[in-house]
This record gives sequence, C-alpha cells and structure tokens, in this order.
Amino acid sequence: MLPDIPKGTSNLLDIGAGDGTFLRFMEGHVHHCHGIDSHLPDAYSFGSCRLVPGLFPDDFASDTLFDVITMMAVAEHIPMESMPDVAAACWKYACSGGRLIITVQHPKCDRLLVRLKTLKFVEGFSMHEHYGFDPDCLVDIFHAWRLLKRERWGFGYNNLFLFEKPT
Repeated sequence: MLPDIPKGTSNLLDIGAGDGTFLRFMEGHVHHCHGIDSHLPDAYSFGSCRLVPGLFPDDFASDTLFDVITMMAVAEHIPMESMPDVAAACWKYACSGGRLIITVQHPKCDRLLVRLKTLKFVEGFSMHEHYGFDPDCLVDIFHAWRLLKRERWGFGYNNLFLFEKPT
C-alpha cells in the first residue's frame, strides 16, 4: 500500500485509525496525519498527527482537504446503511485528484478469525461488528471515484481498492 501513498503527501486521513500505529509508520512519509476511531477514549497528538475519538463521518469535522484517505480493515465494521454517508464524506474531504485506499477482508475470513481468536492466536478483533460485508459492493458505493486498482491476496481473504477523485 505504501507505493500508493506518494512520499511528501500533504495530508492523510485514516478512518478507523485504532491507536495510531499506521499513522506513526507514516510519519516522515506524509506531512500531516489525521485519524478517527470509535474506540479511542480521548483525542491526542504525536508528531504531526492528530487522532480523535468518534465515528466517521458523524464525529469528524475539518477544513482540511486530504490527499489520501485510508480505511484499512474498517469497511466490514460500518453498517451498510451508513456506507453512502461515508462515501459522501470521503468525497467532501478529498482534494481533487486525491486517493482513497480501502482494504477489506472477504466475509469467509470471519470464521477463520473466530477460530484463531478462540485459540488465542489473535486478539482485538471486533467480530461482533462484522456482518458479512461483500467487498464487491465498494465499486458501486464509491461510484463517483475512479477505480485505479483492485487486488486480492492471502487466498482471496484480503482485498485492496485504490480509488482516485477525478480532477
């Protein structure tokens, strides 16, 4: 995914930023990072990054336009009825020519994650939020964007979508 985020990018928004691990990784690669996550107890900053608690787009407001918006392993947690609002907000906050990068697992991965969690091989997954999200619907949901790339990896369990806001 890093090749899809140009070095020197001015502003990056990470939806579902968790504890900011990805944003810490991106420091130095981008100028400013913003993140939002519903599991954050409080807002905080580090380096050139700012994280805020809440749901996107309801709890997010910014005058900044973003060169890149990321949603990594987040779409399967967003209720389908909220996806049009998420798509509209991404459009609103993306600059012309901006990129939207979405990674999402295939619903068949849920059974595997439940087993791995039961065996204590993984932790921290909000499995109660999963509802069998079909990654194929993202092309329709983000229909205003130009799809630049779609890749599958990990036996088809993972999907990457790279969209661009037309200029």
